Amino acid sequence: MSGEPYYAPPPGPPPNDGSQTSEDQENNVEDEIEASHTRLISDIKDYLLTHGHLLKLVRFETASRVPAVGVNVSCRPTSFPRRLFQQAMDLQPLMNELYIRAASDDDWLYSVLGPQIQGEPNGLVASLWDVWVKCREAGVVQEVCCGVVRSDYMLHAERSREEVTLRQVEMNTFSVAGACHAEGVAGMHRWLMRREAAEMDDTDIKPLPHLGDLPANTNTSAIVSGLSAAHRLYQSQHTNDHPKCILMVVQPLNFNIADERPIEYSLFACYRCEWRDVLNRCHVGPDRELLYQPPANGKRKAWKVFEVSVVYYRAGYDVEECDSEGIKTRLMLELSRAFKCPGVKMHLVGMKSVQRALAEPGVVERFLLEARQADEVQRTFMTMLPLDSSRQGLEARRLALDPKTAVDYVLKPNLEGGGHNVFRSDIPAFLSEVPEVEWHRYILMRLIRPQQMPSPGCC
Repeated sequence: MSGEPYYAPPPGPPPNDGSQTSEDQENNVEDEIEASHTRLISDIKDYLLTHGHLLKLVRFETASRVPAVGVNVSCRPTSFPRRLFQQAMDLQPLMNELYIRAASDDDWLYSVLGPQIQGEPNGLVASLWDVWVKCREAGVVQEVCCGVVRSDYMLHAERSREEVTLRQVEMNTFSVAGACHAEGVAGMHRWLMRREAAEMDDTDIKPLPHLGDLPANTNTSAIVSGLSAAHRLYQSQHTNDHPKCILMVVQPLNFNIADERPIEYSLFACYRCEWRDVLNRCHVGPDRELLYQPPANGKRKAWKVFEVSVVYYRAGYDVEECDSEGIKTRLMLELSRAFKCPGVKMHLVGMKSVQRALAEPGVVERFLLEARQADEVQRTFMTMLPLDSSRQGLEARRLALDPKTAVDYVLKPNLEGGGHNVFRSDIPAFLSEVPEVEWHRYILMRLIRPQQMPSPGCC
């Protein structure tokens, strides 16, 4: 035998024989923590990739490649007081009823939106209101409206040591997104918590949230259930020979298809149609039925024609989508007897000026007659002020233009949904660049101040 050892040790540093200095041990701990964070990030990226929670980089797509990035997520669920979570759940039916009743009150809704309609006769709100007026004049043939809505909340504490309360950020009533992604992120958190629980031993005193504390999330099946129920109801109303389908109206070059496709895949007869293609693919029949012809599939020149049971909007809210052609599209869909998810007035009631008006003292009681329920809803609202020339508006302008007071507010454009907000000290400079005649397009909302919540443990 040669003098070579039969077994060669694996490459790398020798095992610790206990002679390491405290500094070496500290460095090892830091290295291990960094390595664990690196593995965690890799695991999260793989989870998002394998479960399809991605945003498509549509402008870089090729015939053989579809670049995408994972949605933004937290490493673990954020702590949230159980009683306030339950409060939000209990409030949702009341919020639904409040907004449905507000959307059904033409006189009140116009009293809120009228100044904006008159001030911008060619603007988005005026165009949508004109669609409703034309539908009303033509005669409403479909009194059933379907809705997928989302009420967003944050935790608020007026002072750092004050007990936190639940405050509404906004109510989303049109093309509500994020449901499928949220369900997936909850599933990812559940998997990470299961793994962490399995890896912990009895000597580890790090606080670990119980898996049972993470609420179930069934967003996708809930939305599918609602759309399916509307589809079945329409079929029972119109028992003709036309095959029926749900029409999902979508944006072109859609980066968020992973939040739409799971709903589509779970429905029996659902077709996607891009917003700009609706006028080419759809027409209204003699009984105001909405008829849709899918594109050819290669086996025949064209598919058979479907009667649309439900128009599920995932497009039609951007100002750019509501030019003359877009308004023609919206008018045709709204005039039809198909169920709309949602109808044009539910779109309008999601505008920030309506949210501001509902927050006025005594307004909720107009729509929710039970005082206790109205009070529960009212207590979630933050102060909101118009930026017009009214007495309230002049006060709002003073607050917004003063750097000392502006830090307590957020400036929001009068649109449905979130985005394009201006915060705190940026407000005065922003308004200085906007012509004063356009300030009525914004509302000033008191900032929600979340209290620092205890962490459930390091990720």
